[in-house]
Amino acid sequence: MDEKENKKIIEHWRIPEETFFFKTACVIVTSLTTFAVFILMFVLNNTRYYNTKVIKREKAPYVFASNHTTMFDSGFIDCALFFTKGLRSYKYLPYHTPEYGNFYRNRLLSWYMDIVKCIPVERGKGIDQFSQKVVTQKLIEGNVVHIFPEGTRSRTGELLPGKAGVGKRIYESRVKVIPCYHEGLRNILPVGTHFPKVGKKIRVIIGEPVFFDDYFKMDNSPAAWKAISDRIMDEIKYLKEKLHELETQRNA
Repeated sequence: MDEKENKKIIEHWRIPEETFFFKTACVIVTSLTTFAVFILMFVLNNTRYYNTKVIKREKAPYVFASNHTTMFDSGFIDCALFFTKGLRSYKYLPYHTPEYGNFYRNRLLSWYMDIVKCIPVERGKGIDQFSQKVVTQKLIEGNVVHIFPEGTRSRTGELLPGKAGVGKRIYESRVKVIPCYHEGLRNILPVGTHFPKVGKKIRVIIGEPVFFDDYFKMDNSPAAWKAISDRIMDEIKYLKEKLHELETQRNA
């Protein structure tokens, strides 16, 4: 991943140099963001997490894989989930993979996205674009990356098929996956709106880690990548059913 390749694939984004000052700024900005998200999620809305002990227990590296319903899913979910552990170790503040065109519109927004550990991907550039290779490298280096296996937001809230790209990232980095399913976020920020709504119910459930050793014995091919992605989506579908079961028991 040399500089020449970087220039060919993403014209305006450069990998930030994660110096001590960069990491310090990351923690400060993430802390302020977490405070705002906490107010939104737990004061202005009714949010409940299930099985967060998995995040407290599991060691990096891994892919944190969730369904995708709003432009800010990772911010809404990750701030409350990872912040405490991230304060103890920078690698537990997850990297995110937002779409370049939506989130790198000006210098201030680009700075913010970089400082909260975003690796922008470009729609239509494929699974081997430069930033996707950066994701693989960050996983190999021992970090956590939040990825949406569906590749795009669900407009209805129903789960979409998984894309092969996440499977390739996992195959090449040989990491485990911690799956997550959430409901209600799309009611806070429906498609087409820019200001969050209040008084909504949000539920998030974390699954046990998924390992892919058997898949890593397969050839490094689209078939293997898609099989990995399908397995992740099966786990997310299971979490959806589990969440409904837990909510029914709680409300009985």
